Amino acid sequence: MSVGSAACGGGEDAGDAKSIEIWTMGDKGKAMDEVGAEFTKETGIELKVQSIPWKNARDKISTAIASGKGPDVVQVGHSFLAEFSDAGALLDLSDKLAGSPDLAADNFFPASAETMKVGGKVASVPWIADTRVLFYRTDVLASAGYPKAPATWEETKSAATKLAARGDGNYGIGLNTDDQFLPIILTWGAGGEVAQGAQATFDTPQFRRAVEFEQSFFASGLTPKKAQPDPDMVQGFKTGRIPMFVSGPYMATLLKAQAPELAGKWAVAPMPKDQSGTSLMAGSNLAIFSKSTKVDQSLQLMAYLGRKATQEKWFQITNDLPARQDALEALSSGGDANLAVYHQQLQNAKIVPQIKAWGAVAPEMVRAVQKVCIGGDPLDATISSFAAKAKELTAAK
Repeated sequence: MSVGSAACGGGEDAGDAKSIEIWTMGDKGKAMDEVGAEFTKETGIELKVQSIPWKNARDKISTAIASGKGPDVVQVGHSFLAEFSDAGALLDLSDKLAGSPDLAADNFFPASAETMKVGGKVASVPWIADTRVLFYRTDVLASAGYPKAPATWEETKSAATKLAARGDGNYGIGLNTDDQFLPIILTWGAGGEVAQGAQATFDTPQFRRAVEFEQSFFASGLTPKKAQPDPDMVQGFKTGRIPMFVSGPYMATLLKAQAPELAGKWAVAPMPKDQSGTSLMAGSNLAIFSKSTKVDQSLQLMAYLGRKATQEKWFQITNDLPARQDALEALSSGGDANLAVYHQQLQNAKIVPQIKAWGAVAPEMVRAVQKVCIGGDPLDATISSFAAKAKELTAAK
């Protein structure tokens, strides 16, 4: 990974028109080096890459906002878009994309395209897509009389009950109460929403039904009460102790690396439905730091990364799903059944509410769900208390 020597990218380095700096999140610096080399060969623009751990992303970008010294292009997770746009960190792109057809909104999955605008302004463009699907051990479910994955909430509960009846410490499913997205996905599945505009709305029959459904698995001993981090979930899946769980495509990469002996014994399926089978559209976008003096060069990079061919190559290097519909469709046409499921699910997905205070609301929701599911607190009172808190946090100031 090459790390840019100038921490300010488009700030102090403004005189060098032939170089720009990009901040990527996670461990994808080497991948960006590889793709960036081709971009440099085509355009003559050198790419300086700085890779930021996800856990440090918010603080790193916040520091850049305060100092006015940041990169030219920055990768921003969906849940941070409203906060950073409101803080003035992201350049308004509303009048800058007309000459870049690869960045047109209709290239992307509909829910992903929704993330482009914050407060009526185009603040970013989609880059990486993510979702949540049901992972299941095909062999274990088949032996319990389920040749296919459960497709409804009722079927999921029935299958989990039968699988847990194997005894000997086996469960039917692994539900991770540390996951802030599962209660939202279940609320969508029940036909509800968790926000209206910028106002959180959790005091609804649909959110209560979602939490009640999740809690029922804990009350019946169908899922471990202890939160299952990814390594534990992989181990439980490997042994068959946890034969189903909900997670994202990144878990497929972990399973292939850490449990290669399971090849041909697991698959993914769309989220089981109640009123709908809607899942999460997660991922991250590319934005231009508002203090960058290299907007044209930055747009060239974003357009290059948004090309269908580049999106396909990025997946081949990193296994990150492309936000472009035609790129994922082309990849899934190669016979990979999992990719076909991801493509199907992303067409029925929604984004987390673009609320500036979401970073404060989400932990409160996780704590409320844990109180009900693990602590045994009364559902109605706990949800009412949390809903009031969420409403207060998102009230217009």
